[in-house]
Amino acid sequence: MTQIFVTGLNHSTAPIAVRERASFTREQLPEALSRLVEKFDEGVILSTCNRTEIYTLTDSPGQASNHILKLISDFHGLDTNLLEGHSYSLEGADAARNLFRVSSGLDSMILGESQILGQVRTALSAAADARTVHSVMLQLFHTAISTGRRVREETDVSRSSLSVSYAAVKLAESFLGSVSGLKVLLVGAGEAGTLVAQALRSSGVSDITIANRTPKRSAEIAEEFGGKTVPFSDLEHALTQADICIAATDAPEPILSRATVQSALDSRPEGSLFLFDLSVPRNIDPEAGDIDDVNLFNIDDLSAIAAQNLRGRQVAAGDAEVIVEAEIAQFMSWLDTLEATPVIKAMRLQADEIRRRELDRALREIKGLSEADIAKLEAMTRSIVNRMLHGPTTTLRDRIGEDFLEAAREMFLRPGDAA
Repeated sequence: MTQIFVTGLNHSTAPIAVRERASFTREQLPEALSRLVEKFDEGVILSTCNRTEIYTLTDSPGQASNHILKLISDFHGLDTNLLEGHSYSLEGADAARNLFRVSSGLDSMILGESQILGQVRTALSAAADARTVHSVMLQLFHTAISTGRRVREETDVSRSSLSVSYAAVKLAESFLGSVSGLKVLLVGAGEAGTLVAQALRSSGVSDITIANRTPKRSAEIAEEFGGKTVPFSDLEHALTQADICIAATDAPEPILSRATVQSALDSRPEGSLFLFDLSVPRNIDPEAGDIDDVNLFNIDDLSAIAAQNLRGRQVAAGDAEVIVEAEIAQFMSWLDTLEATPVIKAMRLQADEIRRRELDRALREIKGLSEADIAKLEAMTRSIVNRMLHGPTTTLRDRIGEDFLEAAREMFLRPGDAA
């Protein structure tokens, strides 16, 4: 039986050094999705800083997992064994539950963080643009998104919760004390960069310099938060003026090398430099953290703040899980009905063929019937068939997961019929 399937890796199963190598940028998604549907009818790729998950439909879960891991390894030039050691696969209701929990912020490093719901929407939009989603995947992701909204509206799981960006600022405060009065260089002006700027302003930072490959976007963020901009080409010089540098871009490779950081440190007044890399793949060369007076952190270093956030939200998380389970039950019921439809249709077609054949035989033998009499017999035989099939079709819809559905499929679906 065809079912929903997901293979992926996340912050709980793989370190950032593995996640960054398996991630897909927005520009890479069209090609990756095109490769995906060479093996599957539908597919969506959800790739964020904390996870890469590929959702498909399959009737062969073992083969599906192998195909997906091979796609990731071939696309990025990775050893499949590396991925196997950090990946997981889920099928059926468990796969759907995984996505619903992700959308609800229940599987995030920072419980209830707000960015993930938009990232799920982006994944669906990319798949829709690539025409790799149809009825089942569309319904799955739309329901996941509505579940995420419902969790945020009806529980406290996201109320006053940290985003990854706010958590990064809190981590800086835990090392530097108050960040108010410090000079901050923000590299990147996308969604994550915007959230960082908001967090910095709310923490009392007034001196924010923004560097982005798109000057117009830098200017927009600078105007919104009272900062200033520097050309991306002047990044090294800007680093010499900063106390804190936060990188949050979607560049596929480091934009700050160890040599660049060392040169900036040599050209600045005495004092340590705090670097935080919010990006996956990482934007700051990890070896820069080996330099004296440089404190380099990445997104995996948020674990302590994440644990603190989780302890304070256990009740809200429990409320959210109840909503997720209710939405799962409703979605799986819809999916089960979808599975039963071909069998029920075949049952009715077969019964109606028998009805018509027997009625035609009777009408040939009974002479002198009026048009009205024939219409009454037609209606009566239809009613008999409908009454006889009502119980079996209701049972198929209500108990579709049981073995007799397969038996019913074999009895009523002819070879070649769509299942």
